[in-house]
Amino acid sequence: MAASTIAARVARHTRNRGVLPVLTDCLAWGARWAVGRPLAGRPATATFAHDGSVHSYLRHPYNWTWLNERAVEVPLAAAVLAGAGGQRVLEVGNVLAHYQHVAHTVVDKYEQAPGVLNEDVAELTLTGPYDLILAVSTLEHVGLDEDVRDPDKPARAIARLTALLAPGGRLWCTFPVGYNPDLDRQLRSGELGFTRLSALRRTGPANRWEQVPLESVWDVDYDWLLYTAHAVVVAELTR
Repeated sequence: MAASTIAARVARHTRNRGVLPVLTDCLAWGARWAVGRPLAGRPATATFAHDGSVHSYLRHPYNWTWLNERAVEVPLAAAVLAGAGGQRVLEVGNVLAHYQHVAHTVVDKYEQAPGVLNEDVAELTLTGPYDLILAVSTLEHVGLDEDVRDPDKPARAIARLTALLAPGGRLWCTFPVGYNPDLDRQLRSGELGFTRLSALRRTGPANRWEQVPLESVWDVDYDWLLYTAHAVVVAELTR
């Protein structure tokens, strides 16, 4: 992210919240970054649980995962992918390739990378079918972080992905709570068609997470200063 963008964000929050709270948050973030950076890339000993399975947190230098929700999202997605074996897999958003080798199809509207198809997820020309479709904190940007804002576009994207699933196929997504309020509302109402939702919440400044009741996370704020989530919803759909 450009330094000018970060500076503008800090200045905006300083005007809204005051100098001391913003300075305190930035210093605490910097301290956690400094402590975690030497350990980046080394296996983590700390673990978290989701749906009865235990996973190690991810400590990786790309996007400084020891500071944010990637610490839990990527291990969960990697476990889902590993369980798919040699099935036909599509990933929406070029995420996992930054952390491990991938051999599946990846589509990302904006990111330029070898093997990545640059298409709009709501208008995919792929024909499928796919046994597994993954999206790690990607669909909340659809219709929001674009030139034309369209709060209904994520629903169209999810419908398109569902149509690409083989019978019995699975759509698996993570969403940072509070990033896209319209999408949060649609998830909460059940109108997007997901058959199961679960939630994880950050429990403290050390970036520890635990699975919590879904209803306890909908009012959790997104941290727009540090650009991190304090709660994540895992959404699953089986066709």
